[in-house]
Amino acid sequence: MNIWEIIFIIVAILIGAGGTAYFATQGQYISTIIYLIGSILVLVVYGLLWFGPSGQYNQPPQPWPPIINTCPDYLTYYKRNNNGTVTDTCVDRIGVSKNASISVYPPGGNVDTNDIYFFTLQKGESRADLCGRVINAGLTWEGVTDGESCFNQSTGTASGPAGSSGTSSNCPSS
Repeated sequence: MNIWEIIFIIVAILIGAGGTAYFATQGQYISTIIYLIGSILVLVVYGLLWFGPSGQYNQPPQPWPPIINTCPDYLTYYKRNNNGTVTDTCVDRIGVSKNASISVYPPGGNVDTNDIYFFTLQKGESRADLCGRVINAGLTWEGVTDGESCFNQSTGTASGPAGSSGTSSNCPSS
């Protein structure tokens, strides 16, 4: 039972008992019965609407973020054409890498053969491996890392910092 349901029950009791007591002390017994039946119906309908099995206050929490971006924070998606091989990558156009392991992509330059400008996206990579690569590149990625450690989306917790050796043993598996 959540706090809103408890508050609703207390308010419903106060509304039902207060109105019924008011009409009864005034000697308006028909109004008392009509008020009692009407307030019970209204409060039951709203109680089920809000707190029933499919009520808005009875929904499981949604994972955050709802959608994970294609690239790490502030990087831009780029289809790299390296000698006829097209690869999905991300480029840093503003210099957000904390350790400069990914250099700022030069505007207008054809540098597709130089790996220093690219963060490669690998299909089928586990979340733990991806998290380790992101942290080692000095980047953050909402839903994958929290900036210093890996983020477990199912529990909403962060594990310890990834080692600088490139391993991601501290990262949760997906």
